[in-house]
Amino acid sequence: MQPSRGLLGIVCAAVLAVSGLSACTADGDADPAAVDAKSATGDQTIVPAPPGKYRKLPEPCGSLGPDTLKKLVPNAPDYTGDAELTYDTNRRVGCTWTGETSQGNRYLQIDFERVVSYDPGVSDEAQAESDYDTKVLQAGIPTTPGTPGAPGAPATTPPVAPPGSPAGLPGQTPTTAPASPATSPVTSPDLAPRLLTDVGDAAFLDDELMTRDSGVHRDITLVFRTANVLVTVSYAQWSADKATAPQSADLQQGAEQVADVLVKTIK
Repeated sequence: MQPSRGLLGIVCAAVLAVSGLSACTADGDADPAAVDAKSATGDQTIVPAPPGKYRKLPEPCGSLGPDTLKKLVPNAPDYTGDAELTYDTNRRVGCTWTGETSQGNRYLQIDFERVVSYDPGVSDEAQAESDYDTKVLQAGIPTTPGTPGAPGAPATTPPVAPPGSPAGLPGQTPTTAPASPATSPVTSPDLAPRLLTDVGDAAFLDDELMTRDSGVHRDITLVFRTANVLVTVSYAQWSADKATAPQSADLQQGAEQVADVLVKTIK
């Protein structure tokens, strides 16, 4: 006795519910076309990218020794540092110190960020690399040697006289007048904003000079990446004497010294 088509339909429906197939033949069997289509276009499982190398961050205010701090931010009222407000110390931490020199106040701030990717197909390290690249672009750091501000670029470019015009007025040499110290950019190629090759997996240094009503600031920002952690070192000096701009060399050297220490604290 052959089972009725109604019974076959019930059986087929039950099979489809379990197997996830979408069609049956008139005899109650699963439709081969539906099976083939499912195997060809069915959902694919995305294998999650591996987690980042680092799962925690160092204690920021204890990352630098007292001798280093006394050198970089002398005459600070307290070398324990002021911890930055954060709601997740596994994701972001920071600390700030303030000191005073004969040339003006010094400020040192460090910031650690453990990057976590929320895309299962993108690893934490790949996301950190992308975030770092964005910071490079935002800072306008040259990435090609020989471009203005990059290592190898000339510090200044002499003016070129139009064809047929005299090279200069009598008694003058064809040079440009020096700019005000409070507004002049870094003139040495070795000190210009640039990529660094010896800090972490990737790093750059930015140097900005800004004039305010209260005085003149030079701000050094050094950002480096190691695996899935981004670290920012901000080292600045403020002076009330607008005629004397803080020098780049000492501040840049201090920021690089801090970065060298912080690389070793990330474990």
